Amino acid sequence: MSETTKDWVLPNGFTYIASTAGWYGSWAKAADPVTAARNAARYAGSGYPHFVSIWYAPDETTHVNEMGGLSYAPESADKMVAVGFFEVGKNSIKPSKDDRCTHLEFVEEWLRYFDRSNQRCLKKQ
Repeated sequence: MSETTKDWVLPNGFTYIASTAGWYGSWAKAADPVTAARNAARYAGSGYPHFVSIWYAPDETTHVNEMGGLSYAPESADKMVAVGFFEVGKNSIKPSKDDRCTHLEFVEEWLRYFDRSNQRCLKKQ
């Protein structure tokens, strides 16, 4: 029996997962955040710029749901990292300064989500 190689998975079992969100959004996994962001933006179409969310997470228990949001196992919340929210152009990637969601707001919000998930998980133990 041969094992399939997942080139987006790092040796520690984690990956970078990027999403453009929404019904017509796209997502990608990669071994580095820039490739994940570029691939998610490219899959979303040629109408640049695209706003891309990036997380560092365990590959086996993390995926992007139908609306482009992150779905993850609560017991892994203490290991998750919100890398950031970026504006991806054809030839550039920069932290979002958009009024709807900035890079810093994204990171702070996801840190709160992960912390709440982790606290609930600890209470159940």
